[in-house]
Amino acid sequence: MPKKRKIFPKMNSKSLGRDISKYPYVEIEWVDIEGDDGWSTLSTLDKDKLPVAVSKGYLLSQRKGVTRIFRDYIKSKEGNTFEDIGSTVIIPTSVIVSIKKLNLN
Repeated sequence: MPKKRKIFPKMNSKSLGRDISKYPYVEIEWVDIEGDDGWSTLSTLDKDKLPVAVSKGYLLSQRKGVTRIFRDYIKSKEGNTFEDIGSTVIIPTSVIVSIKKLNLN
């Protein structure tokens, strides 16, 4: 697992406004927690690996150790702007393995 985490340049969502085309669409791979309430052995637990989750969405911000994305939005009647967002994900930046910008074509 790489130790270097890509952090996007500082973004100010207020300055981006409600123009959806200004928000980068990203794919984030991040290390998730895994647990098991069943019986196991010490050697099995010692060999277990953490799962890597993948989330995709519009990058809202990365600040104070937290990365925020949203997947859905409601279009406004003015065209390329949006009103509300949905399907939000908040990820601790410290568990991010990789983050890359995707093209929406």
